[in-house]
Amino acid sequence: MSPAVEQNGTPRGDADEAAVSEAAASNVKVCTYDQGGLDGSLAHILAEGIGLSVTVVEARDGGHPLIVQATADPHRVHTEHSTGTATVRQALALPAGGIAVWSAPADHAERIGRHALTLLDLEISRNETKQLLAEVDSLTNQVMQDFEELSLIRALASSLELPQTEEDTDGFVLASLMPLVSGVGAVSIAAILVDDSGRQQRRPLWTGTQLIQDESVLELIQSHAAELSQQPVVRNRNIGDQHCGVAGLDEYVIVECSSEGRLHGWVMACNRVKDDVDDVPWAQLGFTTVQASLMETATNQLAAQLNNIRLLRQKEELFTDVIRALVNAVEARDPYTCGHSERVASFARCLASKIGFTSAECERIYLTGLLHDVGKIAIPDGVLQKPNRLNDEERAIIETHTDSGWRILQELDALQDILPGVLYHHEHWNGEGYPDQLAGENIPIDGRILAVCDAFDAMTSDRPYRQGMSIDRAVTILTDGAGTFWDPNLIQVFHRNIDEINEIRINHQPRRPATRPAPIDGRPIIGTPGFTVPAETPQPSTPGQS
Repeated sequence: MSPAVEQNGTPRGDADEAAVSEAAASNVKVCTYDQGGLDGSLAHILAEGIGLSVTVVEARDGGHPLIVQATADPHRVHTEHSTGTATVRQALALPAGGIAVWSAPADHAERIGRHALTLLDLEISRNETKQLLAEVDSLTNQVMQDFEELSLIRALASSLELPQTEEDTDGFVLASLMPLVSGVGAVSIAAILVDDSGRQQRRPLWTGTQLIQDESVLELIQSHAAELSQQPVVRNRNIGDQHCGVAGLDEYVIVECSSEGRLHGWVMACNRVKDDVDDVPWAQLGFTTVQASLMETATNQLAAQLNNIRLLRQKEELFTDVIRALVNAVEARDPYTCGHSERVASFARCLASKIGFTSAECERIYLTGLLHDVGKIAIPDGVLQKPNRLNDEERAIIETHTDSGWRILQELDALQDILPGVLYHHEHWNGEGYPDQLAGENIPIDGRILAVCDAFDAMTSDRPYRQGMSIDRAVTILTDGAGTFWDPNLIQVFHRNIDEINEIRINHQPRRPATRPAPIDGRPIIGTPGFTVPAETPQPSTPGQS
């Protein structure tokens, strides 16, 4: 029969009453340990194991000798015999500081003591094992989280090909965030980017289902703006609430996406994926600092990539601006060709896209079109600006502009890819062009594309000595010259897309020369006026000098 257990967690029985009385008379304090406490729990296990009532007491200075012995030597059971009785008192130190005391039959005391000690050692080992297993589980979870974080960072870092357009950037951001969705266990993640000025917010991009309206996303970001500049924001729905401030939103994490002091936007994880096993409401913890930390790490990596994209675009814009400056230098000497290079470049980019060029290749041939006539800088004004038709000698001088263009650009490493188009856009399919009389497919493809686009713009543009011809007439001439002057397959593609190409020609707006700002009230707009050079002051004379 199992011993009774009192409410305070200490097993009690009739025999124990005497033990308690004796303990009290022997300067021993009876402790009221909670059943859930370690010593209280062990006392229950001992009572169940040895079938006797067990009391937990605490020794005082000068206490009962049995209690003092158990305290001094906690690794064995101590027994006190009483003359004239059939029972003995036994004591065993417990790990939390209490002493387990019980009365046992004298003839079975040794066996009961060994059994009690074995039970205690076994239970202590079980507790230690549980602690070790808990630590192992904790370390395993930490390793898994670290692995997920490293895998996510590696996935982001492997996206080495930076996008060229805004649409490509959107796709790049979403592709970068897809591993993060499973990494933090979110239903969907929204990316809210800003424009290059850092002030205008763009429409949120969602990795999956759009869970809340765009306006709600922007309002949440606005409400947390101050906090987000310092740390991630984590919000979870309280038990009993319908949502987390916005209908359809149970929990969310928002992280600012910034790099080198420049704001690129924010990343917001919405609604934690529910665990099918832990369906108890209070077991669903929502987002924690673990997910927030992972999001912050991934977002920092994304911000660095977005900053690289911005710097790359700035570099490309500067590169294009330098090219436009060279084009302006040509057009400043030949006003009759104003806008010609830009139109040819636009036609060439369109035609290249129709034959399967990538976006990067299309941009290359666009730059080539802008610079295809840069060599005309070296042509004398009398020939370049002649209002009438050129004679043979003047024609020979004009034909040197392809070689001149190559010489001007060939020392620039960044422009090596555009040299073939600049040099060979006047070669003919039959081998009778210039400068090298290349024929057929030996002519680089950029040169063949520019040859078609250059001829089309030349025929449809006005000149001092003639009016531009009609589109139909220009297409007819191109078709008749296919296989002689131009690549016949390119002419077919050009003909099929003539409406789109003509639309580019119609909508082209030549750039207007900039007007230099004049000074106001004698102070220039350009530069910083007002710097004063200090007047010279006499130097103090040194004693002994005349």
